[in-house]
Amino acid sequence: MTGSPKRITRSSRIGWVRLDQMKINPRAQREFDKRWANELAGEFDPDKMAFIHVNQRDGWFYVMDGQHTRWAAMQFLGSDQQVQCHIYEGLTEQEEAELYLSLNRKKQQNALSKFFVAITAERSVESDVDRIARSLGLTIGSNANLGEIACVKVLTDAYSKHGPGPLSASLRTIRDAYSVDGFKRGIIQGVALVVDRHGTRIDFDQLADKLTRAGILALKQRAAALRAGTGAPEAQCYACAVIEFYNRGKGANLDPWWKFQAVGA
Repeated sequence: MTGSPKRITRSSRIGWVRLDQMKINPRAQREFDKRWANELAGEFDPDKMAFIHVNQRDGWFYVMDGQHTRWAAMQFLGSDQQVQCHIYEGLTEQEEAELYLSLNRKKQQNALSKFFVAITAERSVESDVDRIARSLGLTIGSNANLGEIACVKVLTDAYSKHGPGPLSASLRTIRDAYSVDGFKRGIIQGVALVVDRHGTRIDFDQLADKLTRAGILALKQRAAALRAGTGAPEAQCYACAVIEFYNRGKGANLDPWWKFQAVGA
């Protein structure tokens, strides 16, 4: 499963569209940035205005790229004025999201915004990561007070590297051991490495129980000490610490992390 985007072969035409005939679909756009919009409005020059990309469907022109430019133009020109746009016709919501991602590939974007637009575009990796999280009763988002997971780049990287099974098992283990406090980059990466390597040899109830007993602070401190002493990557240091905690006391044991891989590899 590669998550390769679909190619949109329909071409656009240049045409005039009234600003008040445009709509914003938040499922196919990044979150509106009022500060950036105000900056554009303060420097607005209609002769240098970038073209807005819109899709004509259901009687409206849905903005696929240029929502901040549209807002700035409305402040400067008024909402009843026309501006030149790249006009597409009949794209689906999924295709709108895919085109947004293509048009903004080289722009700095909030990772979460890009993640949610990718879901709307039905990209396989992001959609399956979201499905896995939801199946575990977890929510991906930016609100830490609600226990939402924000590190989407870590999740999609783990999915691509280890696959859906190890990612699901890793998130379930972290959830059971530490609840939402455990969903941090190093912990997710380290647990995923252990699950990917040892798989069915792991007693996951034992793993969650022993991580809980040791505590999240002890895991972080041990990983930091290993990194300071070895210079190994953070993820491997967490993997080593997870196995050490798993092997403490009674129960099945796993081979030490660096028995199989050179330090720093």
